[in-house]
Amino acid sequence: MVPSGSFARLISALNGSGAPVVVIQPHDDPDHDAVAAAFGLSRLLDRAGFSPRIMHRGQVRSHSLKLMIAHLGIVLERVCEPLEGDLANAPCVIVDGSPVYSNARPLTNSLLGVIDHHPNPGAISCPFMDIRTSYGACASIVSDYWMDASLDADRGAATALLMGIQIDTDFLSRRVSPADLEAHHRLFFRADWEFVTHVVKASLSLDDLPAFEAAVRQSRVDGCLFFTIVPMDCSQELISIMADFFLRLKEICLTVIVEKGGGRYHVSVRSRSADLSAAYVIRRVLVGIGKGGGHDHMAGGIIEPDRFPGEDALFARFIEAAETAQENQ
Repeated sequence: MVPSGSFARLISALNGSGAPVVVIQPHDDPDHDAVAAAFGLSRLLDRAGFSPRIMHRGQVRSHSLKLMIAHLGIVLERVCEPLEGDLANAPCVIVDGSPVYSNARPLTNSLLGVIDHHPNPGAISCPFMDIRTSYGACASIVSDYWMDASLDADRGAATALLMGIQIDTDFLSRRVSPADLEAHHRLFFRADWEFVTHVVKASLSLDDLPAFEAAVRQSRVDGCLFFTIVPMDCSQELISIMADFFLRLKEICLTVIVEKGGGRYHVSVRSRSADLSAAYVIRRVLVGIGKGGGHDHMAGGIIEPDRFPGEDALFARFIEAAETAQENQ
């Protein structure tokens, strides 16, 4: 294997670390794209002679992502605190996130690399950085690494990467770049595309219908902002699907879904307006009460129960953030 381009730089940085074990770290509470990118990278680094381990904080809260992990035999190691012992100084590569944000703080003392596609990643200092903000999915970047190495992704890696691209670009309809299209084309027939289609197209059940009813009943609207709090435990994908669903209302260009059934408040934001960045809105809203981030069209975050300001106050925060976002354009 003779890598070229960005993957060659990553291999050079890893060789310079002198450590065979590499910690690949997706962001906290990882989604499809984060897990896909981490898995695709781990399979490639394994081919290059390293011993990758995928480690993360938080929880996997998506039913379809759990199915992907089980079907492909993806080994995710969940940890709560920075690593100790032999792994404390292992080289760490963060994928689909930035160490400057609270949801991707390095798990080891040796941040070796960052592979990301989110806007405004902040000032990062590490031997390897590959930030491609024009890409719709981090999985597309990792797919490019396989091409750099003159290798075809194996069926498992291709399946995961394909699912990551499809979910993060909403089936090539949202923030898709030529690179995403090319990666999708390379991966499609190497992947188990029938499994991917089945899982992502049938990710809801009849048990989820009460959540939609509650979302409508609890909803509030201010201008083009749709806001609702769902008082029951929901999967991450259900929250995301509801956020996308209510964005289909022609009067609405910004949706906010808050789920308070679990131990924490999970927030999902969607925007279809060029002057309303979902990432800006959620970061402004969560100052002092939570953490979150994302893209201009899609963002998410978490509020701890002891910092929840109340439904009225949270709604007011989103109104103010939306107005400020539009004023700053």
